[in-house]
Amino acid sequence: MITLSSLTERLGTQFLDPHALAAPQETREEAVRLALEEINLSLNQAYSITGLDGELAGDLPENCLPALFSGAAAILISTVLHYDLSSHSNLAADWAQLQLWAQHLKRQFDTQMDRLRLQELQNAQSAMHIQWEWQESESWR
Repeated sequence: MITLSSLTERLGTQFLDPHALAAPQETREEAVRLALEEINLSLNQAYSITGLDGELAGDLPENCLPALFSGAAAILISTVLHYDLSSHSNLAADWAQLQLWAQHLKRQFDTQMDRLRLQELQNAQSAMHIQWEWQESESWR
């Protein structure tokens, strides 16, 4: 089962770096919340995660996990980049790389969302079809 604590622990472990920029628990939770909101808006659903906003039983499907994690990671790195980084002398050189990483994760999230929307359309019982009559102008020949 997907829980908020397991997601935030994974985010914290994955993004712990030598510059001690590990984001606090509240920041990781907010990143998960924002990524879930984007998923829900994109898929027109109301999925939830156990432990987020007092939810006792989450219903986020397993196939949404990669997108959720990519989105939360992109949000988390973007948030870290907005902190005052002047006290981290080695980070000035890494700032551009972190920014590129955040952009990459955002593109990955968008791609995963496109795949989820496509799967949703393919699994729909009534596929939409539009029919029109082709009218070719004589001047086109």
